Amino acid sequence: MRLQIAWGYPALTTLYALSPHEAAAVDRAVIHFAERGEGRLTRVGPYFRLEAGAHDAVVVIDRETWRMTVLRIYRARYRT
Repeated sequence: MRLQIAWGYPALTTLYALSPHEAAAVDRAVIHFAERGEGRLTRVGPYFRLEAGAHDAVVVIDRETWRMTVLRIYRARYRT
C-alpha cells in the first residue's frame, strides 16, 4: 500500500509551529503509514487518528485515489 500524502493548511501551519524534533516525529509517522501501512490508526467518526509521537494527526484516506489527506495535528492528551 502506497498512498499519496496531501497536507491541509491547518495541518501544515501546526507542523511548522512545532519544534523540529516534534515535527520530524509527526512527518515520519505520516510517511511511514503512507508507504508501509504501519502505525497506530484509530477510526474516529468519518476520520482516522494517526498517533505520531506526542501528537495525533487527523487524516482522511481515499482508497479510490490512493490519497491520504492530513487535516490537522494536535497534542495527544490521553492514550487508551
